[in-house]
Amino acid sequence: MTTKDRALTVLSKYGAKFHVTVTRRSGGRLVRTFRGGDMLLLTHTGRKSGKTFTTPALYVRDGEDYVVAASNGGIDAEPQWWLNLQAEPRGAVEIGGRRTPVHATQVDEADRQRLWDALMARCPTYDDYQASVSRRIALVRLSPVGEARGA
Repeated sequence: MTTKDRALTVLSKYGAKFHVTVTRRSGGRLVRTFRGGDMLLLTHTGRKSGKTFTTPALYVRDGEDYVVAASNGGIDAEPQWWLNLQAEPRGAVEIGGRRTPVHATQVDEADRQRLWDALMARCPTYDDYQASVSRRIALVRLSPVGEARGA
């Protein structure tokens, strides 16, 4: 990882904590969007630690599902949340104070371009992120399971 990527990782970590705190304290009324896109909070389990983590992410809807990009803010490493969900695909999303259990999978190739374009329509930075990394940014489908409940 480059020095720039390490610095961006630290900034991203503390920025995410701030975002999660403000979103939760406001009951989901504040920080609902970022760079023109709708935001959700994604809760996942650490693959090594077993601890629960929550990460803000831009999303688009695809039917009942939520779709997010594992862009990691243009850092050339997979985001920890995506590595965690690959190891344990059960998680939860929170939007507007409402928590929904989800199951994560990588978006199929057949749907990838359509959903990438949908994300780009909300936040054009994703093409810049893709151009700045050597990996192919994964799109992640978060499919609701069971009943949604209030936070």
